[in-house]
Amino acid sequence: MSAVIELFFLCSKLRHIINEMVTTEREYVRSLSYIIESYFPEMERLDLPQDLRGKRSVIFGNLEKLYDFHSQYFLRELESCCNHPLILQGSLFLLQKDQFGMYALYSKNKPKSDSLLASHGNTFFKFKQVQLGDKMDLASYLLKPIQRMSKYALLLKDLIKECNEAQEQELGYLRAAEEMVKFQLRHGNDLLAMDAIRDCDVGVGAARSLSPCRRVHSAFHMYTQPLAEDFSPEHCV
Repeated sequence: MSAVIELFFLCSKLRHIINEMVTTEREYVRSLSYIIESYFPEMERLDLPQDLRGKRSVIFGNLEKLYDFHSQYFLRELESCCNHPLILQGSLFLLQKDQFGMYALYSKNKPKSDSLLASHGNTFFKFKQVQLGDKMDLASYLLKPIQRMSKYALLLKDLIKECNEAQEQELGYLRAAEEMVKFQLRHGNDLLAMDAIRDCDVGVGAARSLSPCRRVHSAFHMYTQPLAEDFSPEHCV
């Protein structure tokens, strides 16, 4: 009887984690939709500051493509896998490996977005935030994609933890999926580093080239933070 009870609690824990993945995926898609519907039109305003004109791709990166992927495909697939074996949960991530590569590009662009918002955008978009009655500013919303990838890593880790070692195939897929997600987070930093190296022409102009290196160092600290061991799961959606 104890074995049956243990199996029941194990299944309940796995079900809870899978349900959390689906529930938070819906919330994530709603957040991306909110950004697009609320803030994209602001870029068409006649009073848009000159320094922000033509800079939608700098501010928002490839967020619209992320939204299309998650709303039109990934959320639906997660929902359809809710009552299926764990192997489908892991393989679903692996089948979309190329699509998840978009997150590395988003992370690479993020420091440019932050810089432009800090210098010219925050004041302009603040009016829209107040109009919406929102406690969160645009900069906070633009962290959602990076936070989401960290959330995937945490949820996949939890699924692995609750799996029975006898579930060898399921564990293999889940571990590969977790590593793929972590790789994409690291790869964004790798792309940042490559840009920094190109900017840092240590030679005749060595003194002038050090400032971009310092900037990218601070960017590394910011975007590797979600993978730190003391990362708080409640900050993810």
